[in-house]
Amino acid sequence: MTEQKKVDRIFVDKKDIIAYDKLRQKPSPFANGQNKDIFLAALVIGFHEGIKLPLQSKEGYFRTEYLKSEEKTLIKSIAVATTGDLNVLLDEQRIYSIAEEYATGGISLLIDRVQNDSYGSYAKKLENELLKIFGKVKEKPPNKTETIDTMETISVADLVKTGESDQIEFKSSLSWDNRTQKPSKELKLIIAKTVSSFMNSNGGVLLIGVDDDGGILGLENDFKLYKNRDEFERTFTNLINTHLGKANIAYAKMRFCNIEDKVVSAVYVRKSPHEVYVTCDGKEAFCIRSGNACQQLEVSEANLYIREHWPK
Repeated sequence: MTEQKKVDRIFVDKKDIIAYDKLRQKPSPFANGQNKDIFLAALVIGFHEGIKLPLQSKEGYFRTEYLKSEEKTLIKSIAVATTGDLNVLLDEQRIYSIAEEYATGGISLLIDRVQNDSYGSYAKKLENELLKIFGKVKEKPPNKTETIDTMETISVADLVKTGESDQIEFKSSLSWDNRTQKPSKELKLIIAKTVSSFMNSNGGVLLIGVDDDGGILGLENDFKLYKNRDEFERTFTNLINTHLGKANIAYAKMRFCNIEDKVVSAVYVRKSPHEVYVTCDGKEAFCIRSGNACQQLEVSEANLYIREHWPK
């Protein structure tokens, strides 16, 4: 199954950065606000006026994780109203692309509204109308963050039924590439990155021997390489020791269970009290959970994330 890339940030047109910065200055009503507040205001006005412009040169403006649930609902409602198709809700990249184009069309109008002190006269009214448009769509409630202790009490079969999330990840195997029908070092590195992403976020469970759709594949092919469960677990431990550091194996515990007469490995990963890097060929990578995927951060993003999550 091809997995869509998770949208982790909102972009604006680079030529509009000066305009956005201007709105952060007094006496603008956004002087004490956040970047997202200006973006949403430009989005609302762009949609209201029917002006949607493509971005000529993209520049990251803020991360999607800073959006509140009602703000995400507003963005989704605009996508639905624009396309007239509820299926757009299945395409996160399209949803945010529509929002970015409306904001690009609305930013200059927002500047004009602020200068003429007329902004706000219809923005809230429009927001309510958009929420009504989206009201017919029944959103799936956000996933509740569970502790690993709680997740360990849930059967692996039930975890599979739950599906992938920010705390559950499926991997077909530890080393065996089912497409090429041979061992793959790259798959092992992906496993290491996934484990580190759980350690750097809220913890989670990695299920090995399960495909993206929740189909039970088992570890039969991996056992051809590692002979038995003990050797499989030793290989996993060595993988963590090599790429994450020996101290971090303490935050990952492996169990085996039988589902549909097949063996599946469940790795219960706790949140680490410190940042965890993945080392490969002398280079370090920093990964977090972003939705149901492992997201590798750029150096500047990683530094910001680390300061926010481990302030001491």
